Amino acid sequence: MPTKKSSTNSPTLLVDVFKQMQPPMSGNPAFGAQIEQFWDAQEKMLEETEAFAQHWFERRHEAVRTALQAARKVSSANPSDPSKALQSMTEWQRHSAERLVADAQEWFETVSRCASYVAETEAEAVEKTVDDVVAATNSAGKSSKSEPV
Repeated sequence: MPTKKSSTNSPTLLVDVFKQMQPPMSGNPAFGAQIEQFWDAQEKMLEETEAFAQHWFERRHEAVRTALQAARKVSSANPSDPSKALQSMTEWQRHSAERLVADAQEWFETVSRCASYVAETEAEAVEKTVDDVVAATNSAGKSSKSEPV
C-alpha cells in the first residue's frame, strides 16, 4: 500500500524566499519608512474601528432596552385607547432612526480619520525616504580621502 508523502519542503521553501528577499529589502532605505508608515497606519485604523464598534454596540444595546420598554408599554396599554401604544412605538422608531443616523455619521467620520492618517503618514514616509536616499547617495559619493576642488 503506497504511503502518502507529506510535503515538508514548504517551510524551507518559504524560509528560502524570505532569505532571498532580505538583502534587497534591508539594503534599501526606502523600505524602512514605508514599512513603519504602513504598520503605524494599521494601528491607528484598528483603534478607530474599535472605538466605532464599541459605540455601535452601545447603540444596539440601547435599541434593545428601549424596544423592551416600548413592548411593555404597548402590552400594558388600554385596548380601548390604542393611541398610547401607537405613541410608544412611534417614539421607539424615532429613536431608532436617530441611532441609525448616528451609526452612519460616526462611520463616515471614522473612515475620514483613517484616510487622513494614511495620507499624512504616507507623506511623512515619502519625505523621510527621500531624505534617507539623498543622505545615502551623498555619503556613498564621498571618499574619506577626497579633497575639495
